[in-house]
Amino acid sequence: MLFRSDGFGLNSNGYPTQRMPFPYDAISSVAVELAPMSVIYGGFSACNINAVTKTGANEWFGSGFIDYGSDSLRGDRLEGDKIAGQGYSETRYGVELGGAIIKDKLFFYAAYEKYDGADLNERGALGSGAVNEVNVTQAELDRIAQIARDVYGFDPGNTVSEPFDFDDEKYLLKLDWYISDRHRLSGTYMYNDSFNFTPSDGDLDEFEFDKHFYKRGAELKSYSLNLYSDWNDSFSTEIRYSYSDVDFLQQSVAGKDFGEIRVELDRVDVYLGQDDSRQANDLDWEVEQWVLRGSYQVGSHVITAGYEREDIEIFNLFYQHVDTEIRFDGIDNFENGFASRVYYGNALTNNELDAAVKWGYAVNTFYLEDEWQVTDRLNLTLGVRYDYYESSDKPTVNPGFVEDYGFPNDATLDGIDLLDRKSTRLNSSHLVISYAVFCLKKK
Repeated sequence: MLFRSDGFGLNSNGYPTQRMPFPYDAISSVAVELAPMSVIYGGFSACNINAVTKTGANEWFGSGFIDYGSDSLRGDRLEGDKIAGQGYSETRYGVELGGAIIKDKLFFYAAYEKYDGADLNERGALGSGAVNEVNVTQAELDRIAQIARDVYGFDPGNTVSEPFDFDDEKYLLKLDWYISDRHRLSGTYMYNDSFNFTPSDGDLDEFEFDKHFYKRGAELKSYSLNLYSDWNDSFSTEIRYSYSDVDFLQQSVAGKDFGEIRVELDRVDVYLGQDDSRQANDLDWEVEQWVLRGSYQVGSHVITAGYEREDIEIFNLFYQHVDTEIRFDGIDNFENGFASRVYYGNALTNNELDAAVKWGYAVNTFYLEDEWQVTDRLNLTLGVRYDYYESSDKPTVNPGFVEDYGFPNDATLDGIDLLDRKSTRLNSSHLVISYAVFCLKKK
């Protein structure tokens, strides 16, 4: 079973990476569960998606693919109007291989996928023929670029629609060892490195030179080890250990030597230099998880009990304007160096790294469930799940905060517990009744 989500909500695709973090060919099946009531599920809302990866077999198998696209295969008109073309090409290819290292005992599976593609910048000045024309003339942009080079010694980049690189590489390795007829050990390693280039200020009343874009991506490494055991016909267990490390990338195309410039015209704000939100921006996190779970079938009942522990370690640096943002009211003021506003922010020490935070917490989970098949047409599920949070990290007390609000700012998750699912689910061929109780408190 394999699923890695975006734990911080930074990506619109739900993954911690720019594209799907594992090779598509590695998927054996996908299960979509809408609001499952089982107590073994937690840490999500509405929908749980599980992707099960392939495994090796006694007979070796393999496959490969390649697909290609380019501007020559793309249309050049939109609703009858000619649009500016961008020269680009994209290639995606992959291979998979699986088989038995020791017949009936030890199986191997591997999959690899690579994407060399492009992100298209569909924005341009009035009359440029871009898909999205911004209300600014090319002459205005040319003058701003010339001033940036001649007065400030900075090349802001291009203004024409052009493609940006989009790279994505991933692979998955898996071993399955059938220790006996009743015990199986499975180990999986997954790696993904991906990046693309993203606009920072892309509203209809904004225009940015291409060096104002930023490189966005992530490197993901993940390990998991599962031991499945059927001790007898009634009792089975699962022991799982997993570890994931994500190094999130936010890097300005312009580099660190020049801050952000905003030239405010009558209809449009024009941006050049380093985006203000990328000037001090770094996020890395590690997740380590243990799962011990057992199921016992007795008569018409299936009793499931388990313990899980998830440790999360986070490094987060985010501070706007450490390299400044300077705003100018019009092109003339930009040329003459008359700023309307200057923004600067940093740690009190003036070292941006002192604004970073490194902290962590752990969640301990206990659960118990009884799934009772009352009749052939009636199923009753009862369960309780309990989460307990631990953290040894505390924010530094800010005396100014205490003076303003009357209480300290050093509260943590430590000691918070959650009775987050006490559920009753009654199923028949014509009736579904669900009941849940949630209780959150700090001891």
